[in-house]
Amino acid sequence: MGKNKKISPQNEATNRQGFDLPGWAEKHSQWRLISVLALFVVLSLLLFDPKPFVGGDNAAYVSLSKSLAQGKGLTEVWTPEGKPHTQYPFGFPLLLAPVSLLKLPYAWYKLIPWLSGLLSLLAFGLLVRDDKKVLYALPVFLLAINPYFLEYTHWVLSELPFTFFVLLTFLLLKRWEDKGGHLWLAGAILSSVFANHTRSAGIALYLGIFLYLLFKRKFKASAVFIGGCIALTLPWALRNSHYGTSGGYLDQFLMRDPYQPESGFLGIGGLVQRFFANGKIYFSNMMPQMLFPAADDWGLSGGRAIITLLAVVPSITVLIARVVRSPKGYDGFVLIYLGMSLLWPETWSDIRFLLPLLPFLLFYMVQAYRYLLTRLFKEKALWPAVIMILLVAAANVSSGWNKIASNLEAGKYYSRDKYSGYDPAWRSFFAAAEWIKDNTPETSAVVSRKPSLFYLSSNRKSYCYPFTANRDSVLKEIDRADYIMVEPVSGTGQKYLIPVVQPLLDKKFKIIYANGNPPTYVLQVVKEIENAR
Repeated sequence: MGKNKKISPQNEATNRQGFDLPGWAEKHSQWRLISVLALFVVLSLLLFDPKPFVGGDNAAYVSLSKSLAQGKGLTEVWTPEGKPHTQYPFGFPLLLAPVSLLKLPYAWYKLIPWLSGLLSLLAFGLLVRDDKKVLYALPVFLLAINPYFLEYTHWVLSELPFTFFVLLTFLLLKRWEDKGGHLWLAGAILSSVFANHTRSAGIALYLGIFLYLLFKRKFKASAVFIGGCIALTLPWALRNSHYGTSGGYLDQFLMRDPYQPESGFLGIGGLVQRFFANGKIYFSNMMPQMLFPAADDWGLSGGRAIITLLAVVPSITVLIARVVRSPKGYDGFVLIYLGMSLLWPETWSDIRFLLPLLPFLLFYMVQAYRYLLTRLFKEKALWPAVIMILLVAAANVSSGWNKIASNLEAGKYYSRDKYSGYDPAWRSFFAAAEWIKDNTPETSAVVSRKPSLFYLSSNRKSYCYPFTANRDSVLKEIDRADYIMVEPVSGTGQKYLIPVVQPLLDKKFKIIYANGNPPTYVLQVVKEIENAR
């Protein structure tokens, strides 16, 4: 018996290497995803930041959720006119609405993106687990410890909810392909529609899945899918068409510079130039930073080209190879979404817009290195792979650890100072907003560079001055207000607002508040009836 006992190739490799990591991982496969989710929970709680994000989008989402909770529809409650809102879709405000309905503190709104991050990891793990190799869990693990992914779990922004519904869509589509049945396809349609109603970039989902189904020669399913998506999207489009635009994405998309509207709109040639300019920004800067976050911390900022070659190029190569040879449903989406991102105004280029692609880029990168190491080392590829895993994990953890340390330090003072962790310009902004809340009538209208963020802090209606060098146009707009905030948080104030108000100080505008370092000024608008006295 003993002489006839055969040694399997796997056991033979184990005998040579000493430890059967794949076998051990396969035996404990049910704990892999649970362990990754638990790690994410711990890291995200250590990085939790209760403060509002200062971009302003978050405040708009919260205010829109309040308008929904109050039965006012999607209304810009922060503006004096209270006009219907047409720029952001209703999906994310709808998810936030229960928090507004219960009138919970601001920090509770952060529960929605946090849950979205957790569910994104779960959906991603279920989506890619048909790969029976031990490395299937690696991209999920790398996503869970990625500092940019973790950061957006505590900002009240639509990126992570959108990411979750994208991943859920492809998970449901995969179930439909595996099992058939109308319910799975209907679920994929509903999920993709809600993703598009969370972020307008969800149109890439429609196109990607439609083209994928055509490629698979599933013509009936492709017609049902795109027909269902259009039918469920049409009411929102008709509603927006009825109300017109409030500075919608299409106009901003075609502007040369959204902060200088007078520079006009781009033609085909301008869009091509923008495509290549954004390509340089994303491929040589933001993607390397996102896939290898410790580049700056390890003093590798000058070596971004090397990181591009080692991280970005393998990911994009695998994406293109998959699209050409045998695409999955999500490959076309990634390609289309990436193309759309490259046409976005350069002034808005940011990692947050690439965040929905991060799970897939990590998956492609792992696939690339698995193929490369297997070709180079054959059956001895395990431990080189482990070393590579440890290196990439260290790049994520070391960057995240620095953020955890600074976040915990700022958290010590948050109970005494709710603006702890903000830079001086924003502390000055929020202090002035609170002063206005305490010292002006509730019906006041205030000009501010960040109207929705100002409204969140002051509970006063607000709007922004126009971005134009035409001083008469600016003066006409700001003259409608009762007060004007001159804040140090944006260069547009220096460019458009200060040249208009400074010559008219003590004539049409009176300084009633000046505080902070750098200072924020509050000007009272002297109305014509007061000037006549």
